[in-house]
Order: sequence, then structure tokens, then C-alpha cells
Amino acid sequence: MEAWLGLFLYWLGALYLALVHPLLPGWAWGLGVGGLALALYLRRRDEGLFWTGMVWAGWAIGAAFADLLGLAGLKLVGAGLGLFLAGDLHPRPEARSLGLALALAGLLVGLFEVGAAPWVGAALLVAGLALLYRPPGGSDAGAGAPGLEARYRRLLAWRKAEAERRGTTVDAVLSDAAVAELARIGDDPEALRRLLGRGREADARAIEAILRESPRG
Repeated sequence: MEAWLGLFLYWLGALYLALVHPLLPGWAWGLGVGGLALALYLRRRDEGLFWTGMVWAGWAIGAAFADLLGLAGLKLVGAGLGLFLAGDLHPRPEARSLGLALALAGLLVGLFEVGAAPWVGAALLVAGLALLYRPPGGSDAGAGAPGLEARYRRLLAWRKAEAERRGTTVDAVLSDAAVAELARIGDDPEALRRLLGRGREADARAIEAILRESPRG
């Protein structure tokens, strides 16, 4: 509870300095609080500090370009790209998706700022709805649902056993979203290591063996 309260207060202070205080430009405050959070993360390994630092660093870079070009939407683009990169370094598919959505929203704001026609926003909305409501499919469609389901079950069983062995929670081993994504991509070592991130070679080898098992296994 204290850690969450500390992060909340840190964010309040950062928002005040970056958005209100006139002593320095907002991007300079953002870069400072983001860099400080990342430096503290290297000492404490608190994930909240990592995500805070990445988002603020991304926002600060976007804000610097926003001040230079006069396009406020770039601030949102920067924050989104920071979140996307954080989700890539500490694999969280949902964070990457949210970061990409924020970046696209910032680009849309930028389009309106430069006077783009309203149909551009309408076209983006239609494209988003089409992606949200498209029928299930993709790379696993040819293999059929049984193979996907079997991989998913084996990954869940491995995650549970690994969490018990390490004495931690299942989410600390792999998030639900990561399990689903690993089951979907199947036997793709490059995508597997990209999703897991650096420093998890032992987990990568174990999961690779699971994904290579026969669907009947």
C-alpha cells in the first residue's frame, strides 16, 4: 500500500512540475522525473518506477518536439511510445496495445491541429471498429482451435508449476495476456524471446519445448 501511495504522490508532484510550474519547460521537468524514476528502479527494481520512468521519458521527448513544432498531440505520441517500449522491455502485450493506441490518438490530435479534414478521424474510427469486430482468425486458423487450446493448457500448467517452485504468484512468472499470446504464436523462437524480453533464456527454452510438443501431448 505504501508503494502505491508513494507512486501516486510522485505522479502528483511530476504533473504539477511538468504542467504548472513555470521555472522550466514541461519537457525538462518530465525528463527529470522520468530519469529519476528509472534511476531509482535500477536500485530498487520496483516495476512501478520502471513504468513511471518510461512513460514520463517518452512524454518529455514528445513534449520537446511539441514545443518545437507547435503540435500538442506529439506529447501523447511520446507518452504512448514510452509505454509501448516499456511493454516490449517488460513483456506486457496489453501495455504495448495501450501505448500504440495512445500514440495513434496523439497522431490524430496532430492531424486536427494542422487542419486535416474530419473524414480522416472518421476513417480511423471505422478502421478501429473493423479490427475490434473482425471474426477470429490469424496464423492459428489453419492449425485449428485444438492445437491452440492444447498449447494454452500446457502453458498454464507450466506457469502454475513454475510459480510454486519459485514461491511466487503465477502473474510474476507470466501474465495472462502473455500466456495467450505465446499460445497464439506457437513455435516461433524469435517471437517468443521478443515477448519474454532479455534475461529469461531458461524460461524461453522451457516454453519453446512446450510449444513444440504435439497437440496430443
